[in-house]
This record gives sequence, C-alpha cells and structure tokens, in this order.
Amino acid sequence: MGFSDQSWTDSHIDVCFYYSRKKSKYDPNRSYKFSTVDCNFMNTIRSVDDNYSADTENLTVEGHVAHLNEYINGFRMHAAVPWRTVEDIYISVNIKKKHHWVLEILSFLERCIFLYDLYESSGHYSTVLDVIEKLVAIISLCLEHCDFYVKKKIHVENHPRYKDKDSSDMFDVLFQESLPQQPSGSLDCGVYKVTYAECLSYGHKILANEFDPNALRTRYAELLWDYGTRKQDINAHSDVEEPLRPPRQSRITSVTEVFDV
Repeated sequence: MGFSDQSWTDSHIDVCFYYSRKKSKYDPNRSYKFSTVDCNFMNTIRSVDDNYSADTENLTVEGHVAHLNEYINGFRMHAAVPWRTVEDIYISVNIKKKHHWVLEILSFLERCIFLYDLYESSGHYSTVLDVIEKLVAIISLCLEHCDFYVKKKIHVENHPRYKDKDSSDMFDVLFQESLPQQPSGSLDCGVYKVTYAECLSYGHKILANEFDPNALRTRYAELLWDYGTRKQDINAHSDVEEPLRPPRQSRITSVTEVFDV
C-alpha cells in the first residue's frame, strides 16, 4: 500500500472507505453525512449488466435486486447506514478496460452523479461514461423498486429536480474539471481517488500542489497501521458494527411442491 510500484487493490480501497463511512456515522460534530459502498457493490452491478437487461422484471431474477437493496437499506457492510439517512453516497468505480479507478458521488438532493477522474487521454472519457451510465440505470431502478424516494421523503412528482425525469434515468452525470491529474503510466489512481474522497467529505478544496502520491501512500499506510495496532491492543472487534438484517422470508410457501432427491 505504501510503495509507489504497487497499485491499490479492492481490499485497500474497501478499508479506506470503511474508515471514511465509520467517521461519518459516529462523529457527532459532522453535520455533513455520507456513506460509502465496497467494491463488491460494483461487482454486483456488473453482474446484473452482463446477464440481464436493465429493466425491473429482469433485475428481480435470482435476487439481484434484493442483493443491491441490502446496500441501499444499510446492510452488507460494517458501519453502514441506510442511504435514506445521508446526503451522498461515495462509490469507487474500477474502469476495468483502463485498469483505472474513478470516484463517483451520488447526490440525492442534487439528483446528480459527480464524477471525479484523475486521468485524461484520447478515448478515455467515452469508456468511463459508458460504465457510469450503466451504473446509473441499474441504481435508478433499484431505488424505485425499494421505495427509496418515499422513505427519503423526496416527492419526485413535484420536486423541481426530479419531476421531469424518467424513473429509469433519474441522475445526470457531471464530470468535475480542474482536478490534479495522475501522470501517464503511474499506479497512483487508487491513492488519488481515496484522497479526493477524504477532501470532499471534509469540504476541502482539491489542490494540485498538495498532491504528493508518495507522501499520501505513506500517510495512509501509517494511519491504518496505527489504528490497527491500537485496536489490537485493546482487543476491539468490528463485528458489533455490522447491522442486523431482517429475517428473510422462505421461498417455500404452502403451495410449493417439495421433492426429495
């Protein structure tokens, strides 16, 4: 994690995002509330996109909506909260064709997805946008399916930002400009993305002259090592942070025939 010749993996990103959402959840002095998802969230989105067309009927096949809705309802991860209780959701997106990470912030009040990318090149924009548009379509349908807007108390029929939008295409995508850019060929996109997320979560401006990838790698490695050591010293466990899921309903009903094999 702290070495410049190594790119950050899904596990590195997940750990950093875990501590970000944990701070947002438990810090009483932070008025801005957000949450994050892990990399498995995007893997599920890709699985849906690869196997099913983006409509409600197909999404319900094999429980894919239930799986994604567990994220929306605040399950599946430690220190998670229901999406309806926060302003924004931070999503880490791996553009596999480019071996590249981007940060996406899903804003419910703005009805917008803010995209933070640290690399520009020929053909790069269209590749990133293709991935994001698929994500937007599937999330829009999942939010509708689980009555998210009712729970969030957003009246889409009357809300000035929602009333003219189709339910399958709720969110605009805005690329953020004038960001610090990753040098071509470097392996620092994960570092940049996590740093973007941290700056934005505290309301700090993202300044190019403050981005030293090697120093940032060292900082995050030291912070996580120190936290892990202190946690081990007091024998603390994170299991208590995992929210309890409601009991699942059995798929076997009174009219279901059951055969012994």
